[in-house]
Amino acid sequence: MYKENQARILLLYVSDVSGHRQAARAIKQAFQQKYPRVTVREENLFHHGNSFIRCSLDSLYYAMIKLTPWLWDIIWDSMEVYWLTYLLRSLLYRMNYQRLYKKVIKPFNPEAIVCTHSLCCAICSTIKQDKDLDYLLIAVPTDFYLNPYWFYKNVDMYFLPRNGLNLGPIRWKIPPDKFQITGIPVSPEFLKNKDKKHLRKKWQVEDDRFTVLIMGGGQGLGAIKDTVLALKKISFPLQVLVVTGTNRTLKKNLHKLTSRLNFPLKVLGYVRQIDELMEISDLLISKPGGLTTAEALSKGIPMVVVDSIAGQERRNKKLLLEKGLAFDLEKTEDLSSLIHKFFNDSFNRKTWMEKTRKLARPEASYEIAIKVMDMIVTKKRGKNK
Repeated sequence: MYKENQARILLLYVSDVSGHRQAARAIKQAFQQKYPRVTVREENLFHHGNSFIRCSLDSLYYAMIKLTPWLWDIIWDSMEVYWLTYLLRSLLYRMNYQRLYKKVIKPFNPEAIVCTHSLCCAICSTIKQDKDLDYLLIAVPTDFYLNPYWFYKNVDMYFLPRNGLNLGPIRWKIPPDKFQITGIPVSPEFLKNKDKKHLRKKWQVEDDRFTVLIMGGGQGLGAIKDTVLALKKISFPLQVLVVTGTNRTLKKNLHKLTSRLNFPLKVLGYVRQIDELMEISDLLISKPGGLTTAEALSKGIPMVVVDSIAGQERRNKKLLLEKGLAFDLEKTEDLSSLIHKFFNDSFNRKTWMEKTRKLARPEASYEIAIKVMDMIVTKKRGKNK
């Protein structure tokens, strides 16, 4: 009989400071809480690949989204580019998987590999085929839209972010029973109702001020400084929390601004307790990363979308605006008039919360953990018959 403590789960992500890692960590937390005897291991794919290729791809990506975002927008989900680069990508996958296979997959011998980035999915699918392995390969996208680079024949299950997702022409090569809707996994902490009074005291936030939370992802990207300065035009009691992530320059520059502002500004670096900051805030201003968006929906906090990166984030933004789940801020000068909506009858928080519940999936990490364990147990029972 199969015992739960025999299960070994490998979670693969890309980049130590990313929503992909946060999603992997959320799934790990869910496993640890639901199945404490299961062995769960997290690994950053980039730690096990060719460093030159990794640095080259990283540099190319950031240069493209900064200098030619329109080109990345085209490339991101172009079927033409997908097929034109197919042979090159297949070669790169095989050039990059040996260390991951020898140092992680072979000795750990996982029964399931859960990937929160398409590149992890591609490489693990290649390893599974080339080495004739039978681990369960599971894809967990962390944006509300998918591109063709997620889809491989050796993937056993796709846990999708939402209903009504158009997966494009390549999905027809994959059996429909390999798709299940779970949502984007966020930390189980987002399910907890925490004492706001205690949290305000912990984060040194005043009770009688409108609280704005500003974020730019784990790396503190976007026009955050300009956004903070634009809030000077607001006359009513205000306080601002800024999460700068790993961006030390931004954190230093914001500290210098403090004396020039007419409201309290609290500058934070890299913060893991985002659920607590959202709990005590009245408004979130952020770029629409998949995980940040899923977290905001889970907490029901109104969101103002700024600085969306070409590709996945612009598509996330499109979805939020279509469903009336975000405010679009094209110019920071418009921020004052937008925030005033929260002090007159034009914003109905109850209606907002009702709309967020249609897209929010705060239990996604638990649901994924349960489904993965069910797949492992079912497979084991089938082998033992």
